[in-house]
Amino acid sequence: MEKTNAPWSKTALTYGIYLGVISILYSVIIYVAGMIGNKPLSYVSYLITIGILIWAMLTYRDKVNGGYMSYGTGVGLGFMTALIGGILGSIFSYILMTVIDPSIPDQLFNMAIEEAIAKNPEVEQNLDMVEGMMRKMMSPTALALFGVVGSAIGGVIISLILAAIFKKDKPMFEEAQAE
Repeated sequence: MEKTNAPWSKTALTYGIYLGVISILYSVIIYVAGMIGNKPLSYVSYLITIGILIWAMLTYRDKVNGGYMSYGTGVGLGFMTALIGGILGSIFSYILMTVIDPSIPDQLFNMAIEEAIAKNPEVEQNLDMVEGMMRKMMSPTALALFGVVGSAIGGVIISLILAAIFKKDKPMFEEAQAE
């Protein structure tokens, strides 16, 4: 009996590495352009993730697994691809914020404070109270961990949608081929 599902782990690893490398290159471009913390540009990373997940699922379905992919396989493949890419991207972000430019967490902190005060001027009165907690959340370690967790959660959500679109189940009964 033929194997019905090819392992998807190699595809997830390959496209996870692609996602990580592309995310790192995008981060370098954002850093060099001096646009760290720019919210509209941060949304481009979601488009990159969606594009890579589509590419991974279609490659697995059409080139690795004979034109078929179950919903569960698509979700697993997308999750692992996003997780691997997120881990690689977060390792780079940690190195960027600790070795290359340690001023980034302070820049992000100041942007967050300015944004909070713009939304609610009363925040400035309570700034001393929340500053310690915010600084811990803006540490390179915390930001890297948030990056991995965010990639995993985002990967699941995106994969749930994409797997529903790109799944293609094998027919229950295939016609017997004439010999």
